[in-house]
Amino acid sequence: MSTLLPLPDVQVTNSCVVVCDLRQFGGPDSPCWESIKGTQDEVGRRLAFLIDSMGINRIDDFGGVCKTFLCDGEEYKQSPPKITGDAGVFSFTPKNKLLAESQQMARVSQLSGYKLLILTLQKHDKFGKVWVLCGLLRHVTGPFLTYFEDTNTVVDEIKGAPESSKVIAVHVQSPGFEDHVSNLADRVVTQAQYQKEVLQ
Repeated sequence: MSTLLPLPDVQVTNSCVVVCDLRQFGGPDSPCWESIKGTQDEVGRRLAFLIDSMGINRIDDFGGVCKTFLCDGEEYKQSPPKITGDAGVFSFTPKNKLLAESQQMARVSQLSGYKLLILTLQKHDKFGKVWVLCGLLRHVTGPFLTYFEDTNTVVDEIKGAPESSKVIAVHVQSPGFEDHVSNLADRVVTQAQYQKEVLQ
């Protein structure tokens, strides 16, 4: 079992995934954070354990997806709307922005009803979003996860991976990016349709 720590005490490198158990989050000093390192399977097993033990069946990307109702522009809301179901937030957050952004991201996600916050410090390749998700999907025990993502290439990479049968990948189209079409998405929705689906 991993030891949960306050975020400033977590050892963060570019080769890790930073996770917050939002059920334990109570402010900046809350011991609810951990850094997951290792091989893709080691990272995947730990994340799958968290997903399975929390009963999570949906993962929402942050930027362009749940950020649309958790923030007003770049300002994190004080009282965000509540989500339905058991879900986690998934975000690429560069290391130099991690301390400044992640506490607010955790606060607003928890208030909205999310259970888990998963932060990658890389966008692509090893420890990037697709690498992390594929490792996770390989080890979850449930039938499948629903994943809402606004980057069409990320959706296509995941749906083109061997683990694709474990995920329903939904492409959330951002306004102005309608020409960035996913070729492999299980579904394509607008931001408004996504919000209607996941908010109470």
